Amino acid sequence: MNDTSRTPRRMAQSAKTLVDIGPLAVFFVVYFFGERLAPMIGSLIGRDLRIEDGGELFAALVAYMPCFAVAFVYSVWRERRIAPMLIISFVMVVLLGSMTLLFKDKTFFFMKPTIAYALFAATLGGGLASGRNLLKAAFDGALNLPESAWATLTKRYAIFFAALAIGHEILWRWLMHGCDYNAGPACPGEPIWVQAKLFGFTTINIVFAAAQGPFLVKHMKDSTDVNHAP
Repeated sequence: MNDTSRTPRRMAQSAKTLVDIGPLAVFFVVYFFGERLAPMIGSLIGRDLRIEDGGELFAALVAYMPCFAVAFVYSVWRERRIAPMLIISFVMVVLLGSMTLLFKDKTFFFMKPTIAYALFAATLGGGLASGRNLLKAAFDGALNLPESAWATLTKRYAIFFAALAIGHEILWRWLMHGCDYNAGPACPGEPIWVQAKLFGFTTINIVFAAAQGPFLVKHMKDSTDVNHAP
């Protein structure tokens, strides 16, 4: 009898979307609407809940981190595997999110995307250098490409993530220039950074992935032709 209990499975697209978007939606709602929602929730539970000016990011993190942890555990349980990129994201959220809350210093969370993108780039580049294609492993058989195409795609993503790391680091430091990173008054650039992080960089990732479409179609066809060659 074959043991299929450890065979990787894929989540339904609806579940995957909820896992990917759900925690971010919670972060967005608490950050932008938490000041109005907190008193309402407090009245329901009989407590005085308020979010002070400048505390929006801390409150959003308190709500976001448990949601992200639940999504991570569900993803691992459902798919029975842990992708390298997911491990990096989980460690970054838990480590830097906790440091942000513990030290009341937003610098840690502002730097999280920079560090995560840099680690993505280093992981993919290091994998190629050591003869392991981690991007191929992350797709787990979802794409049928020749090894040369996987190598090219991985190089593109490594360069892309490195560019994102540099771009994000410049952006957040420019937006937060002269601001108090602790629990002081809200910085005018902080809401812009939050929107750029949630929507801007997400859009850039989607556009970049879509731009790889012609390359994937071409090489998936080439791979199919090779597999069906007499």
